[in-house]
Amino acid sequence: MDSGRFETFIDAIFAIMMTIMVIKIPQPETLSLSGLMESSVMYLSYLISFIIIASIWNNHRKLFDRIKDIDNVVIAIYMVLTLTITFVPYFTLWVSEYPYSLVPELCYGLLFVITNILYMLASHIAVTRDNYNYNNNNLDAFRYVRLNVLIYLVFIVGFILGIFINPIAILIACLVTAIIWNLPFKYLNTCEKGDVDGH
Repeated sequence: MDSGRFETFIDAIFAIMMTIMVIKIPQPETLSLSGLMESSVMYLSYLISFIIIASIWNNHRKLFDRIKDIDNVVIAIYMVLTLTITFVPYFTLWVSEYPYSLVPELCYGLLFVITNILYMLASHIAVTRDNYNYNNNNLDAFRYVRLNVLIYLVFIVGFILGIFINPIAILIACLVTAIIWNLPFKYLNTCEKGDVDGH
């Protein structure tokens, strides 16, 4: 199957999720700066979720710029990844309504840990099963993330602090990992064309 049609389908899902999230944000009860500040955690959770979805879409776009063919195995793992991502608006609203409750924070953090793992797995499978690039070792850059260890350490610290000190630490950990994913470091997530081709 040509990857272009599948990529368009995934793009549409991401766009819908981003739209749903902003629609779910209620307007302040009081028309004042203090009213805005009361909803600051809600805005923060939306921002984190938006950044993470945008990061996944951007890396997905870069990957499928090089992958020409996909099969049912790739579609299946990407459907599992997409299923997980579609829960982002739900948990974003939940954690924004109860930011200092441990269970919503844990579910929100675990969602992004699972999403990160599934994304790495989906990328690996998509690369290895692409007949067009089957022997192209340059695409190995898409299989591994140099700073994944750092990302998981941030999550671990955030979960520990969230469980034993303050649940909001998990939300902060998600924000830090979202920032790390978007830092302009070489091989942070996926490589630009020039890096992969060695130019």
